[in-house]
Amino acid sequence: MNKILSLWATPRSRSTAFMWMMKNRGDFVALPEPFGKSAYYSEERIFDIPGDWQPEPAYNYPIVLQQLISKSEESQLFVKDFPLYFIQIVDEVFLSLFQHTFLIRDPAQMLPSYFHKWPDLTFEETGYQQLDQLFEKVVSFTGEIPPVIDADDLVNKPISTLQVYCRNVGIPFIPEALNWEQPKESLKKMSWWDGGSWHDRVSVTKEFSEQLNPHYLDVNDSERLKYLYDLCLPYYEKLYAYRLRSSS
Repeated sequence: MNKILSLWATPRSRSTAFMWMMKNRGDFVALPEPFGKSAYYSEERIFDIPGDWQPEPAYNYPIVLQQLISKSEESQLFVKDFPLYFIQIVDEVFLSLFQHTFLIRDPAQMLPSYFHKWPDLTFEETGYQQLDQLFEKVVSFTGEIPPVIDADDLVNKPISTLQVYCRNVGIPFIPEALNWEQPKESLKKMSWWDGGSWHDRVSVTKEFSEQLNPHYLDVNDSERLKYLYDLCLPYYEKLYAYRLRSSS
């Protein structure tokens, strides 16, 4: 099998836009959050959700992982996912299956966006600690620092940032992939959660861009957000020090 190119991130970090760019390249099959349903709906779920429903064995982690392996034998795969969904299953076998890359975003930007969608947000659900844990596991397993992208760099200097990223992971840079048609309907099909409503900002964009929302709270305007920000910031700052740097 070919190693699966992966982008590990936290929620609300522009990972869906990145996935859409990878899909737009044309040389990868791009899969969003394959372990999301495992975390919420499988027999091995780690998060509880309200409602009367039965766990679905088809979403169990070993089955999902085997499906990824099978698909990687047929196509060049790219997956984006959040370690908060799967960190508990990461072992040497898991680590050997992927070419690991990371996407980070300043919690001062990420948290207001997340909180707006998920007011009961907990620190565990922010995913910063699990992202750092996976980063450390990858470093220990490979002996190398994996590529880390900062979300602001995707907006402020997308071409040079992605040129460096592509060079680091050994794939050609395709500048045409940085502009795409509005993906609203396709995103609904590609999202496993809530019919794609979490991707409403991406559905009206055609490139990496800053999407300001006047309804977002500032982290300093909410005690809850400030509390979460103080917990998340050290993990972000640590990984930020390892980010890929472009010349422009």
